[in-house]
Order: sequence, then structure tokens, then C-alpha cells
Amino acid sequence: MHCEASFNSDSHHSLLSGVNSSITLDDIRVNDKVLIKTRNSEYRFAVIDPTSHKGMLSGGALGEEPRVAFLIESRGKDADGASREFRGLRTGARALFYLSSGLALERVTTSEISTLTLVKAAERNSISLTGD
Repeated sequence: MHCEASFNSDSHHSLLSGVNSSITLDDIRVNDKVLIKTRNSEYRFAVIDPTSHKGMLSGGALGEEPRVAFLIESRGKDADGASREFRGLRTGARALFYLSSGLALERVTTSEISTLTLVKAAERNSISLTGD
């Protein structure tokens, strides 16, 4: 598996791109933020409850108003072309979210993910505490 990570000390985030770069559901914590870029759209997922994979999703076809969403998985194809599910987010795959819409659930599937950026809450908090 190839993974390329870039760390920017000014904004304290990690950019994941390349073949099969991923963020597993176990990697995310409360108040972490994930930026999901596809060819034509950009989504933002702010984690509220990592145990239930709940957060606020905005961007893409949803527009800029954040909505309560649950990250279910990513779906993509293996090197042999077989469809696979991934417990989290992975470049080259499509993210699947469920949104609460009144009494109904709404399904949102992104187009193929080109880059992922994970901004850890702990890094943001330590910066603001030491930067004062």
C-alpha cells in the first residue's frame, strides 16, 4: 500500500493522497475534522461522536449548511476490479454517509475521493494553548 503524507507545521494537518491512502474509523476522535476532496467537490466532516461515526457534513451537493451525518464506509475497487468496502475513508473510493432528514434517512455518496486531509482536534488545541 502506498501512502503519501504531507505535514504542514503552520496549519497542523496531514494531507493524505496517492493510492489507497486512508483514514480508518478508529483514527478519528471527537472534534477532529476531515476534508474530503473529489474531482469536482469538497466536503467537510466535523466529528461529534466517533463511536457512532456521527458528525456534521457540509459541502458538495449538500451546500455550505452543515447537516448531521453518519459516516458508514467507503466503497471502491481492488486492483483485480472487485468491489470492496472499507471501514473509513480511502482515496480512490466513494464515501457513504447517511443523513437524518426528519423521520427519514437520506443517503449521500461522494464521487471518487482524490485527497483526504485529517485535522486532529488535539493538534489544534495544543497550538491554541501554547500560542497565547
